[in-house]
Amino acid sequence: MLNYIKKIRKLRKEKPFSICLAESCTGGMISSKLTSISGSSDFFDGSVVSYSNDLKKHLLKVPKTTISKYGAVSHQTALSMVKGLKKISRSEILVSVTGVAGPKGGSSKTPIGCVYFGLGTKIKNKYYYKTIKKVFRERKRQKIQEKSTEFVLKEIIKNLSKI
Repeated sequence: MLNYIKKIRKLRKEKPFSICLAESCTGGMISSKLTSISGSSDFFDGSVVSYSNDLKKHLLKVPKTTISKYGAVSHQTALSMVKGLKKISRSEILVSVTGVAGPKGGSSKTPIGCVYFGLGTKIKNKYYYKTIKKVFRERKRQKIQEKSTEFVLKEIIKNLSKI
């Protein structure tokens, strides 16, 4: 994962950008990885670890109806989380993560290892949003968090080529 972070730092030298995160099931792991190298303050704006639904609603302005209708682990919640970041950050890259890291929980619709990612990218003063669903085969909490973190770092690098 260190190589991804070094790549992000290198890309920052080529063009200005900043990153802001809303983490749920990763519990701050992505933030920790981004800040693990010197110089990350040049591109990392910060993060919200919104593990509870209450914080998703209050800090990120995820509508209560979104969580009750679709669940905390859904495309709709991931999208609301990332759009909520835009209200509190001016970063060019916005990322949200919500999922079931296990070892308990999950359902047939959202099994253990099911993670939704919300991505917002600012291109020419306009934000473009998308969500991605991944179902990791891992069943161990730490592994799901690590796989999710690695996936986000790769997506950040992909999205940086667009700004």
